Amino acid sequence: MGLRLLLTTVQNSIEEPWQRIPSVIALFAAEASFVLLDSSHDHFAAISTLLIHSSKLNLRVIPLFDNFVWSTSVNFKAERLWMLRLVYVGLNSDDDALLYIRNSIFETLMSFYVSPLSDFESKELIIKVIQKSVKLHKIGCHLVKHCSLFSWFSSLISITRQRLNREEERFLLKQVLVVLKVANDVISCGSISKWLQNSALEQLAELTANLFTFILHDATLTDEAVALINPFLQMIASLLKISQKRKIYQPHFTLSIEGLYKIYQVVGQCNHATIHVNPEFALEAILMNAPPDSIFLMNEERLENFLIWAISTALQAESSQKLMSYESRIYSMENSGEERYKNSLVSKVLRWLTASVIIGKLYHKSNDMDPRFAESQNFKSLDSLLEHVENMSGQRNEITTGCEELLASTIFYLQLLPGINYEVLPSVVSALCLLLFDASNSAVGKTDLLEDYSSFISHCSRVRCPPEANPTWRWSFHQPWKDHSQELSELEKMDEYHACQILLVIISNVLGGKKLESANLSPVDIEKSGVFKWERSLLKPES
Repeated sequence: MGLRLLLTTVQNSIEEPWQRIPSVIALFAAEASFVLLDSSHDHFAAISTLLIHSSKLNLRVIPLFDNFVWSTSVNFKAERLWMLRLVYVGLNSDDDALLYIRNSIFETLMSFYVSPLSDFESKELIIKVIQKSVKLHKIGCHLVKHCSLFSWFSSLISITRQRLNREEERFLLKQVLVVLKVANDVISCGSISKWLQNSALEQLAELTANLFTFILHDATLTDEAVALINPFLQMIASLLKISQKRKIYQPHFTLSIEGLYKIYQVVGQCNHATIHVNPEFALEAILMNAPPDSIFLMNEERLENFLIWAISTALQAESSQKLMSYESRIYSMENSGEERYKNSLVSKVLRWLTASVIIGKLYHKSNDMDPRFAESQNFKSLDSLLEHVENMSGQRNEITTGCEELLASTIFYLQLLPGINYEVLPSVVSALCLLLFDASNSAVGKTDLLEDYSSFISHCSRVRCPPEANPTWRWSFHQPWKDHSQELSELEKMDEYHACQILLVIISNVLGGKKLESANLSPVDIEKSGVFKWERSLLKPES
């Protein structure tokens, strides 16, 4: 009799030929058929009462949803778990998605999750429902835009681990792993990413900040916590990528120099963990962050350790890329050898450090940003930039940590690794000159260049002011930012290139601890060779 009543109720619900029944309704009917075969079943009375009092099922709602989720009966836990499993399994199509959205199913589940009535099993099922639901684009958009999904996640993560026992902590770590997977799935959706960029990056930034504190709270992590690092680094990189695309006047997300060092520190501590942590993910996440102007405030030992790790990781990544199939390698060499260099992590590390030095020298003060920096947008060449930095150095309290020579040596080394790249060469030379020839705390002062100082300034005057000195400059992970206001002709580019080469010779001698007059190779030797004159003649039109 129960089965006959169920079939009649379902049949009466179909009002037109070939009408689609939502998956969750069909599954409810299938599950109800098993319940009705056993009168002693916990849900027998509730389902029988529903069928007796209804001539047909309402295909626009989930039967007994509110009754079971907020049940106050003796079997309240069994009813709630039965309904949550039904909600999880029944979400399969756009029809189901529309039904869930119309009935505020997700709002109810998210509210119940944080209520005192929720237990571990219920929470786990609710998170699984949300994880499955974001696979449907319509629900993913609804959760982010109308249910404040990222803010809700933040409220879950804000629970401090110190308050939890071991069992609770392990459960929470599993939940956080699902949260990270859900967040990365949502961010990867183009339309949602665009919406976050325009309207709600702050929600994602808040979640990331809470996760940063939760996951990287110390350098000693359990295996469960180590499993969170790779997806978390992926999330940081995605957030920073979205932030880079925002308008200048919009708030942006950045990590401090201490935050960047914390990422390196924790990843370094995970080398011996049973779960592999990809150091390339960590380096990419760091390089996605805008170059910090406070790099000079780092302890020299810490900075050295960080630079060694960054360079070795970048070189290892580049070596891995070279282990391609023979055909792919030949194709890459023939078609995109230069592009491969420009997109390598080594080139990105070089650009990132160069930008950190330039903006650090221009912006950083012991208290606040230099108010006269806006004038730098009128600088046309490197010599005027050096003069500005030298003048300002006497008007502020410089904080020196002895990092200048370390940074200069690192940048010079990176510049030599892949060969000199013209696009970033003016910036590299500018950074090296700011590090080595800044009178306030330089390795070489004017007295060392006294005999050739006018020649040195002459070479600097042929090099454009680096684009990083432009107040509108913004860091880009994928390619160098270009200052279109300083476009040069081919002949002017060649002249600048030659000046940069001469300055690199001077810098090489300085880093080698040699006076210019006693150096093995001097700028005069290069000029006398006639190579530059010959190269320039190739660009001049024949008379």
